[in-house]
Amino acid sequence: MSELTHLQEIRQAMPATTAHLYLNAGTFGPLPDCVTQAMQERIQAEWRDGRLGAKAFETISAIYGNARRAAARLLNADEQEIALTDNTGEGMNIVSYGIHWHEGDEVITTNHEHISALAPLYQLRDRYGVVVRVADLGLHADAPLRAAIQELITPRTRLIVLSHVTWTTGAALNIRSVSRLGKEHGIPVLVDGAQSAGAIPIDVKQLEVDFYAIPMQKWLCGPDGTGALYVARDALHYISSTYVGYYSLKHEDDIEWELHDTAQRFEMGGRQTAAIAGQAAVLDWLEHVVGHEWQHKRIATLHTYAYQALQRVPGLKLLTPQPGASGLLAFQLEGHENTGEIVKQLNEQYNILIRDIPTTKALRVSTNFYNTEEEIDTLIQALLSLTER
Repeated sequence: MSELTHLQEIRQAMPATTAHLYLNAGTFGPLPDCVTQAMQERIQAEWRDGRLGAKAFETISAIYGNARRAAARLLNADEQEIALTDNTGEGMNIVSYGIHWHEGDEVITTNHEHISALAPLYQLRDRYGVVVRVADLGLHADAPLRAAIQELITPRTRLIVLSHVTWTTGAALNIRSVSRLGKEHGIPVLVDGAQSAGAIPIDVKQLEVDFYAIPMQKWLCGPDGTGALYVARDALHYISSTYVGYYSLKHEDDIEWELHDTAQRFEMGGRQTAAIAGQAAVLDWLEHVVGHEWQHKRIATLHTYAYQALQRVPGLKLLTPQPGASGLLAFQLEGHENTGEIVKQLNEQYNILIRDIPTTKALRVSTNFYNTEEEIDTLIQALLSLTER
């Protein structure tokens, strides 16, 4: 099958990609047919057959297991190292609150983190007196990472929190270097994978990371309320479950109360099973129909194309440090600091969906695997028209 035919079939399976010029997977990705079909089939089965009985419970358990295994394959992890979550933020909270904090303990993060990573840290600061130390990676997030983290480490450092791909500029950070630094000092590393999962290859074993949280609704084009948390086997001892429920526990006749020995101890209870079915379906589709290798190569190729094309716009300043490293591109437009208005005009006048980053007065474009070079060209022409007024 030719690449063009493959791309056309993918876009046909994702109607939103042809209804709009969809360049905002970094916020929400469009759903493919397999997700709505899996969710509808599950809801119909619940409506038709009910949700009670041994067979129903076995089916639910199988759906959860399918999602865990698919997430594990995506990350090159073992199924026992995966906990299902509602989103990236839940995974970040599970780890952040799992440490036994004392007043004066410290956590290191960077100046390019999303509020989903920062919110639990701020809460820990306000509740327990934890000190949040921030590594400055510069405007583009391209300052030497290991050195910036290392200079903030003290005997009170208990956790390092950072993104694999920064939501602000699309810079891909050298996570392995920080993981090794953490191991040298006995400090666990928690990674926000919101902008990396689905956009770039992820091998948690090669990264040597302790914890890695991902969402489904962005680059992976999955349902809302689904995600996963990777917990390395040798990192389980760092954290305790903050909340527990039915799915956290072993269910054996001779055991009254005991948590799973795996990452499943961090799952509290029943979720929306139809959404979990959709999660498993899209992960399977991306792996076996789209193809991970093709998916990541396509994203990087489009990113490079857009990186070069955007430089044709007068007064445009790219904040993304290098082409092809991820799927996100951020840029500023000279004389156009009201970025929200630009986003609105692109949507209303040209049916182009992007977003802005208010803190840096920047615009952000996502180049996902279903996009085309022609769509990038259309964006460039629209930006030229808007900036010439």
